[in-house]
Amino acid sequence: MTRPNELPAARARLSVATGPPPAAFAQALAELAFGGAGWPGLLAALAQRVGAACRLVSEAGELMAASDGAAGDARDADPGDVRRALTGSRAGGGPVAGVVAGRVRCADGWTGRAVPVGAGQRRLGALLVAEPVTAGQLDLARAATTALLIDAVRRESPPPPALADAAAVLRALRAGVRPPGAGEPPGPGDVAGPRGFTEADLLRAGAAHGWRLDLPHAVAGIGYTGAQPRRWASALSWLDRPVLAEGRRAWTLLDGDDVEREATRLRARLDQIVGAGQVRVASGALVSGAARTAVSFRDADRLLRLLLRQPDAPPELPFGRAGLHQVLLAVPDERLRWFVQRHLGPIGHRDDLLRTLDCWLATGGSRQAVSERLHLHRNSVGYRVGLIKRLLGVDPLAPDTATVLRTALAARELLAASDPG
Repeated sequence: MTRPNELPAARARLSVATGPPPAAFAQALAELAFGGAGWPGLLAALAQRVGAACRLVSEAGELMAASDGAAGDARDADPGDVRRALTGSRAGGGPVAGVVAGRVRCADGWTGRAVPVGAGQRRLGALLVAEPVTAGQLDLARAATTALLIDAVRRESPPPPALADAAAVLRALRAGVRPPGAGEPPGPGDVAGPRGFTEADLLRAGAAHGWRLDLPHAVAGIGYTGAQPRRWASALSWLDRPVLAEGRRAWTLLDGDDVEREATRLRARLDQIVGAGQVRVASGALVSGAARTAVSFRDADRLLRLLLRQPDAPPELPFGRAGLHQVLLAVPDERLRWFVQRHLGPIGHRDDLLRTLDCWLATGGSRQAVSERLHLHRNSVGYRVGLIKRLLGVDPLAPDTATVLRTALAARELLAASDPG
């Protein structure tokens, strides 16, 4: 997460003689934007990288910023040129195959090629690069558009007062982004209201707390299994990141660079304070954009509940190691219930048979291994397996059947974990 005092480092990355590739250049410019460089600073960095003057103009042709010291109405661009340049590209700012960036003339005689600056329904204007322009220069200009949009968001009104603290931002991210035209956002007393906030609201609020929601990130769910809630609350306050605390569970965001390493570090820090073995951490899917954070929240919640139901399981369950549950998390609960009933229905009320089936599949049909795991006599294992075969009407170890039954067992676990109790 970029802070203002990291601007020199970001600028240093931009000034490498050979220059970073477009993707790395875009990230470095985004760091400058979050650090408060502003449009003039961003255009200066772009101009240095492409070796040509750059200007930012609105859809109406009004000059918004320039790297060459241009200012005033005499430097505005021809609105007709800007309109034609913008309509020749996709709404999201990407070039249409075979279409050359449109030529735009300014009132002072300066000419440049236009790259649209926008995302979704949001249109900022056009980024102009002085002629003559190469394809490589245009690629770098397109890479700069995200940083220009980030600064546009920073220039807008501050986040709603209801998003003043990090816990409120996390609650709003969990509730989800308010779709365009869905009405007014919730008031100060309705932070997690069903209508939610706009993505721009959450991007601004996240940036205020050091979160880069435009970059890959994941939600981490943290669970406490000990018996000292005061020590747990104190431990959360000593973390190096904001959290949303809800009783024995808490939530935070992890940087997408290495989610699993960050989750391990988070758990180890808490274990030092509350005692080893009393903390469980699960993480949701890696996402980009405030609108997708709710998905990661939902995944982290389900996986944390699953983890807390399995006291003998490892203390961490990152999304990347969730196995079948990675896929099943995306399936609606009603579909999962149908699947479980279809394939496990005759034994669905028998926990003893379900545990036996799980072990039978996991050990490849070893009666001795199942006997040791479940502390049963070998004859009891044989009796249970025979009963399972009769009730289900299948051989659990048949390759196709085994795959279906493993999936049904995993789906049953996930459904049980969705129980808020």
